Amino acid sequence: MKKGTIGIVCALCIMTTSLVQGICAAETQDQEVKIESLNTTMETACKLKNFKLYDDNFTAEKNVRYYKFTVKKMSHFDFNVNSDAKGEVSLLDSRGQVLTAWPLRGENLGFTYDEYSPIMTLIWNDDAYCVAEHENLEPGTYYVKVEADQEQFSEKTPEIRFHIMGRVQILHPYLSLKKASTVYTGKKIKLPKVRVTGKGKYNFDGSRVKFDCVIDRKTGEEVKTLRKVGRYLICNEGFLINRNTMLYFWGDNCIAFTVTPQKGVLKEAKSKKAGQIQAIAKKNTAAGRYQLQVSTDKKFKTNVQTVNTKETKQTVKNLESGKRYYVRVRYYKNVPIKYIHGMGKPQPIYGKWSKAKTVVCK
Repeated sequence: MKKGTIGIVCALCIMTTSLVQGICAAETQDQEVKIESLNTTMETACKLKNFKLYDDNFTAEKNVRYYKFTVKKMSHFDFNVNSDAKGEVSLLDSRGQVLTAWPLRGENLGFTYDEYSPIMTLIWNDDAYCVAEHENLEPGTYYVKVEADQEQFSEKTPEIRFHIMGRVQILHPYLSLKKASTVYTGKKIKLPKVRVTGKGKYNFDGSRVKFDCVIDRKTGEEVKTLRKVGRYLICNEGFLINRNTMLYFWGDNCIAFTVTPQKGVLKEAKSKKAGQIQAIAKKNTAAGRYQLQVSTDKKFKTNVQTVNTKETKQTVKNLESGKRYYVRVRYYKNVPIKYIHGMGKPQPIYGKWSKAKTVVCK
């Protein structure tokens, strides 16, 4: 595809979202915004503004930038970086954990602007080149981390200039579920009914959009039968077809749905040795992992020891003799999410806690 064509496509994407609510930063009346040069920590992260272009620079001492944004509804997120620097761009969750990452190219692709606004440059300049890294995100708070490789800096090049542009496109119509999760049964799970409101509820021919396709978020593939513990997206056929592109059409949307492990079952909890408690959970192959908690507080708010294990039998040591302890267990399964830019780190899906057992430690 030619540079001009890509630039025009990107510009059209930006124009179609001009009425979408942006994600906020410093108030400005101009489309060109300067970012504070001390934005090097999560605490000082700048907030992106919808289709706003930021001009900044890396220095040898401050080679990291963070940007914070909030997704209020299921959205398509575009993030453009143009820089001479090599490095990495990471998408982080609200806790700062990396969800996925992609390389900072280290080549100038012509994503620049002059006295005109950035938007006009992308629309009318045939040499403009817009490369959008993109992901589909569910509601929540996120950070983007842009980091330049340190070895690029020298006395001759103490800093590297770069531009970024972020955009959140809320997908329509608005979808909701009466229950966003269900418990694993080992049998085929009935697809939950999706509530649909807002524009995009109907196709152009007047027929109702059907949300009856299921995507396994671990594989990124459509599944015909919903039964395993995991994370899923319930979507329509159009979303299934267009999910890896920057172009969404009337009614394309999805909503997250989770199948959780069953409620934990604690078979036994005893103290056979001084300062130790041995707990045995009922085996659960659907989840495969067990989280055990021991506490002197029956509400498990304070003085809690937590053990994650693959074994049904676990001994907790270094406890206080003569103390009354409460013991409980739950099942969990670590399931990663496949993003457009690669596989995220596995995140636990928990079942409910078992009823606590009381043990007096020897």
